[in-house]
Amino acid sequence: MVLGRVGAPFGVQGWLKVQSYTDPLEGIAGYPVWELHRGASLGRWAVLEWKRAGSGVAVRLQGVDSREAAQALTGAEVRVERAELPPTAPGEYYWHDLVGLDAFGLQGEPLGRVAEILELPAHPVLVLEGERERLVPLVKERLAGVDLDARRLTLDWHPDD
Repeated sequence: MVLGRVGAPFGVQGWLKVQSYTDPLEGIAGYPVWELHRGASLGRWAVLEWKRAGSGVAVRLQGVDSREAAQALTGAEVRVERAELPPTAPGEYYWHDLVGLDAFGLQGEPLGRVAEILELPAHPVLVLEGERERLVPLVKERLAGVDLDARRLTLDWHPDD
């Protein structure tokens, strides 16, 4: 599961700025070991310490002790094993679980497949790909049902919208 992305070095002692996809942002630092990927695995890295840094967090990883070593990790995805994530409460879903689901309207009309979820300032938006692209707000008023086993998402959304 991708939890964030490594940004630029933060200072000269090997700290890295990280764009966190977790809520709250600092939740990413609660995972003690990260697997970093950029095309291929760059290895597993232990998180030694963290702090808030602007709109993200800065972390110090074991073995990354210089700006140059931090620079070598810039752009890498931060991943953890799915089993490390906390379970969701009833009616809650990880975005990753929704991507790839087939979306239907309340009357069973096909709307497309969830290609991605955009995080916008007001609320997240589902990007549905089908006979045309649809952007549907991911808000509880629009989300009528989720059946992960059937890979089906039911939305209160008209196909002409």
